[in-house]
Amino acid sequence: MRQLIGRQGYSVETARTPVNAIQQTRVSPFQAVVFLLEDGDEVWLETIAAFNDLFPALPVIVLADHGSLETERRARQSKIFYYVLRPVDGAEIKAVLRDATGARTNQNEAWNGTND
Repeated sequence: MRQLIGRQGYSVETARTPVNAIQQTRVSPFQAVVFLLEDGDEVWLETIAAFNDLFPALPVIVLADHGSLETERRARQSKIFYYVLRPVDGAEIKAVLRDATGARTNQNEAWNGTND
């Protein structure tokens, strides 16, 4: 996913843990965050709510591995910007990031909360 987002012209940082993701977001001027969720990924689902509390203006995009309605419901309860099932193609992620960031700058920042 990091490469796919990078090919769209965005700079990408990754975090392996929610704590690391929050720390990175506090010190870097990100314009959007992207969470890669696997079915039943409780820790990252809870982190979405924390991001809303800590960074209310930051758009949260969720890319989910499975079509779990419960995962989608819980993610949407946390006021996400966009929810999409993987695999996602380059055109779709580009459009979502453009909408999320408002295409404000030439050098955009996106954070990819995952292991890849």
